[in-house]
Amino acid sequence: MSDFSSVLNDSRAFPFEGLPAWESVKDAFRKGAVPHCWAVKAPLEWHGGLLKVMSRLFLCGSGSGDSCGCGGCMGWSREDERGVSSHPDMVVVGEFEKAGNIDACRSMIKELSLKPVAASRRLGVLPAADKLLVNAANSLLKIAEEPPSHACLLFLMEGNGLLPTLRSRSRLTVLAAPLSFAARPMPVDEAQWAGWLSSFKDNEDPAELLSSWTSRLLQTGDTEGAARTDRLRLLIEQKKLSQTMICDLLTLTLKEELPFEPIFGGFW
Repeated sequence: MSDFSSVLNDSRAFPFEGLPAWESVKDAFRKGAVPHCWAVKAPLEWHGGLLKVMSRLFLCGSGSGDSCGCGGCMGWSREDERGVSSHPDMVVVGEFEKAGNIDACRSMIKELSLKPVAASRRLGVLPAADKLLVNAANSLLKIAEEPPSHACLLFLMEGNGLLPTLRSRSRLTVLAAPLSFAARPMPVDEAQWAGWLSSFKDNEDPAELLSSWTSRLLQTGDTEGAARTDRLRLLIEQKKLSQTMICDLLTLTLKEELPFEPIFGGFW
């Protein structure tokens, strides 16, 4: 296996590196705040890199995904024809453009019930999870609801077709190519917010505005704030909110720092 540190630095293989949402993913592993079910929506061409990186993060004892010398990192073997390394504690069901069937899902469930061999966790990966047939998706409900303490599931998807009952049991992360807008500072005090509200025009693009704020937050090292503004951008684009609602939402969530996730829980 090649050195993982050098692979991580290959922006061609991992174009999601540097995105605010991806920084939040890595931060969760560093803190040990890892959900038992994680659904990641991203462009299909990113799925190979996501599988490679996230499987190492899930199975690494330190949460870094690097070759730290732990049992999980020592358990990797050579890559297969898909570019996926095998690991005794990882089960991959399906292909990047074709979801696994119900028999494969049931087989994975049995394997995940076994104790880990090398790592502290066992990981089931389901590429094309948004294309799972209903019977296959339903077979995963019990393990998604009450997984063994050592078992985790990773759903990779391009669209929004993941069964709602599975999505409700998962943490959802959306990775999208960054918009190329110049960085602009976000208002930081009452006077600046008042000025922004008075100058916000009906024809101003909220996605461009939030992307410019996200870029500035990344430049200052505030990855958590950047992830928050980027999630707001995605929410506004998906919900098609009016300009008045956008002003209210940004004021409440960014100025007053009220959590917006519970309000729009179904989206996430």
